[in-house]
Amino acid sequence: MAHKPEHEQSHVIEEIEDLAERGAQWIRDHLAFTITLLVVILASAAGIGAFAAHRNTEAEAASDAFDRVTTEYRKAMGAAPDALEMPELANPAAAAAIRSEFAEQFAAVAEEHSGTVAAALARLEQGNMSAAAGETDAAIAIWQGAIDELGGNPNFRAILEQRIGQAYDGDARWLEAAESYARAGAVESYPLRHWALAQAARCFQQAGELARARELALLVDTESPDLMLPQHLTSMLAELRQIPAL
Repeated sequence: MAHKPEHEQSHVIEEIEDLAERGAQWIRDHLAFTITLLVVILASAAGIGAFAAHRNTEAEAASDAFDRVTTEYRKAMGAAPDALEMPELANPAAAAAIRSEFAEQFAAVAEEHSGTVAAALARLEQGNMSAAAGETDAAIAIWQGAIDELGGNPNFRAILEQRIGQAYDGDARWLEAAESYARAGAVESYPLRHWALAQAARCFQQAGELARARELALLVDTESPDLMLPQHLTSMLAELRQIPAL
């Protein structure tokens, strides 16, 4: 596969030569964007709410409200309409103030349009802003509340569980992270299922739960042997699979 010119490559993949590692690295470094995109894709595929071909009035109003707040937030942060990444303002205090303001607006959308896909997206974004402010527990509480609101939609629950896992992961709360990742990976229809299971195995290992880590490493290898992962995680899973059954 021919390499793109350097000026066409993002800073995320400049130093990564292998295609599989590039894909895995991008997902890891842009998980918030990836799972937000998945919400939209899953909603469209399932024909649910605001993203279905034939939208009802409430779902359409919810979608419009979410789109409006999202557009205003991206504009306030200086992001281009089609940008994959949100730029960081040079003034951290200004960025924090913007996130705080729009966290409230996303919360208002979620509360006003509870039960819609747009409400789930709004809760996801509200939590992202708390996480960006270093308020991990507040972000987790928001996402857990959204799980309760989602009812029986397993894919949306998995998306939020994976986001919760990432938040715990960032705080080195290994067992909590592993449990959240594992719950996401338990949803068979979830597109990032095996990626979540691999992360769960890593976190179980960090927590000293080697039997559970080994079990998930074997499951990932059986069900998705060609899964794209960073090299260090691939190596770790291989080591876990070599551990004798406990």
